[in-house]
Amino acid sequence: MFPFPDKTPEFEYRLVRVLEHPVRIGFLKLTRECETLSPAEALERLQESNLLLSTVTYHARVLDYYGLVEGASQLDPDRGAPFRVTPQGEFALAALGYAPREERG
Repeated sequence: MFPFPDKTPEFEYRLVRVLEHPVRIGFLKLTRECETLSPAEALERLQESNLLLSTVTYHARVLDYYGLVEGASQLDPDRGAPFRVTPQGEFALAALGYAPREERG
């Protein structure tokens, strides 16, 4: 199981605020499905046609700042900066009702 993050009210409030944006949830879900994902790759896979790369990049950085994703490797000139989901990000997805990666079929 995932390690439980800080349970203070401030943490829970911040987590709710971070996960209230659909682009952040979409990026988090896609990153887990792909193991690593750059904002440019996510832009191609997200269903919203009016998104800009700068918007997806901003939301990926917010997720990174709050510890839900982390840099996966060095910058690739073709892909951009790839991210991977952290244990805290897995916990957040489970809290949202998305099955942990090992249990998906």
